[in-house]
Amino acid sequence: MPGLNESKWLVLWRKFALSGLGIMCPEILLSMGASQWVGARQCVKDFASLASQPPSANDPESQPTTNPTGALSEKGVDREVIDLPKAFYIDMGGFRVKPKDADSFPANAKDIYWLVKEGYVKQPLFKRSSMIDEKNKVDPLLRIITILQISYFMIGVIARWVQHLFVTSAELTTFSFVFCSILGAGFWWHKPCDVVAPEILEIDMTLDELVKETRDGPEDKRKWHLTPLDLVSRKEWWWSKVWWNYLNILKAWGLCFGSEAPKHQPIDRIADSVQRPLPRQQQYMILVVTTGCFVIFFVAWNDAFPTQIERTMWRIVCVMLMAMLYTGLIISEAIQAFEGVSKPRKMSLKRASGMGRAQMEAGIQHVLGRRVPMPNSPGPARRSPKVQALVDRITLILNKIRNNSPNDDPNLELPLKVVLNFYVMGFSYFFCRSYILLEDAIGLREQPASAYATVDWQKFWPHLG
Repeated sequence: MPGLNESKWLVLWRKFALSGLGIMCPEILLSMGASQWVGARQCVKDFASLASQPPSANDPESQPTTNPTGALSEKGVDREVIDLPKAFYIDMGGFRVKPKDADSFPANAKDIYWLVKEGYVKQPLFKRSSMIDEKNKVDPLLRIITILQISYFMIGVIARWVQHLFVTSAELTTFSFVFCSILGAGFWWHKPCDVVAPEILEIDMTLDELVKETRDGPEDKRKWHLTPLDLVSRKEWWWSKVWWNYLNILKAWGLCFGSEAPKHQPIDRIADSVQRPLPRQQQYMILVVTTGCFVIFFVAWNDAFPTQIERTMWRIVCVMLMAMLYTGLIISEAIQAFEGVSKPRKMSLKRASGMGRAQMEAGIQHVLGRRVPMPNSPGPARRSPKVQALVDRITLILNKIRNNSPNDDPNLELPLKVVLNFYVMGFSYFFCRSYILLEDAIGLREQPASAYATVDWQKFWPHLG
């Protein structure tokens, strides 16, 4: 869902950028689809539960009244059925909330559910049953045709392998990509596509009143960073924090996917690449699928490459990808088991002014070849202004690595050891994927004769001849 003030060119660029991301990291698109599918299913369950809940005291028009038969009825309450297409539409920012004294901002499914449950927004949300069909720009038939084309390609590659015809590395890479794409298409099957016009939900509250209602009480001083409803729905998990960190690095390099941490509050759109919390079941499913994608590259382990160096490099890349996948699994399990990501230790300059600063200065000056007395040693410690400035600079750099969001969002802080591990794996993954794409292109210069042969389908179905 584009922002209200975004140009068509920016929307088009974002599509190209996400397509490039899918070519380089198809597993990322799979995790996006899985997380958004989980969010949409939860939205369906949440709104279904409203049917059994009494109306909120914030909506006097929907309070129970006694009808002539003595039974209680809910005045003005129309509990609509939310299916998956509607849930996807809600969660992707299809509704914007408009307070009385502020501009509208996008809201996800949990935000809208909370507003409806508390009585600040009335149902039905969808005024017409055909509303989703009117906004969706992709016909289901087109999706079916696309999947059939992809399936035909995959069957063709498998048939070449069965008939001992040479399968190029480019075909293997494409096979691995579409293997992820088909599953991702399944997750996004009910998601409306190319929706450009959101619906505005006006609420009879000021922005300050809305934020106050989201807090737990007067002692709750938490601040919002994305939307005023952050305290209702926002829940960053370890992978979403790492993903934000990666995106902000790409933004610093000029590679904007339109999903990096925003500089302005509130945000104008919900990012396409949002990574919502995934249950363990879906995490393991993605692990299995990603393992299958990487195993596909091992098919070319003994293939004829133009040079021995290229074959050796291909083998190294295959092993590196699999090693990084399961190293990441170990790290993620440790993070989720010990909840280390929820308690990052951010070093402050004030903290560094005590023993930590003295020890750091001693270490830095030792590297510089100078001796500095420790605080417990006899004699006063002499602090060089240059070394102190260097210590402050290093502290700021480390804090920026832990949290590189433009507005220093505390929800995106990570422990330094987690960030550095994923930096190493991220750059290694980029190297491996880049080499695979490079080899796909340069490997075509010299191929065995069977690479140009076609599949003899009559060997599978003789009656076709």
